[in-house]
Amino acid sequence: MGRMKEEFMQMKQEELAQQEPSINQLNNNKMSKKTMQEKLRKQPEPIVETRKEALRRMYKENGLVEEDIYKDKRGFVVITRTGIDKIVSRNNITVAYEVINMDIEKGICVLRAAASMKVGNEVKNAMSFGEASDNNLMGGGKKFPVAMAEKRAMSRVVLKIAGFYEQGVFGQDEIVD
Repeated sequence: MGRMKEEFMQMKQEELAQQEPSINQLNNNKMSKKTMQEKLRKQPEPIVETRKEALRRMYKENGLVEEDIYKDKRGFVVITRTGIDKIVSRNNITVAYEVINMDIEKGICVLRAAASMKVGNEVKNAMSFGEASDNNLMGGGKKFPVAMAEKRAMSRVVLKIAGFYEQGVFGQDEIVD
């Protein structure tokens, strides 16, 4: 029995020698608190972008050019309809609509837009609304409340799913003068 135990212990020691040591083993056996802290410091820090840097990167990734973006006099960034379409195309975003409220006689329309896009191996989803009424339409737009509600819903959901809303960017179709 004693010989088998010795052989078993020797086998276990050989297995342990071949395995990579765990953090606890390193901490207990070889690493002092100081060397452990140094090792932790060497890990890369997360990249933090300013809003301006993030927007530049997002514009480039989505193929947006100067004509697709403008700064509104009220202090926020606006992406034009052509810019929204580029974002949809570049990210292969699909958008579906559902009528929430429609009263053509009163000129009121509210639509819900649901969007999805594949990011790596995951699917990202977002939802938003678009509304149009005589109170928030001007000129010829008053004749087309459904089209305006659809454009607003699309702008909102696309900017939301693509991360532009996080940066304070709006769609041209959302802005009411």
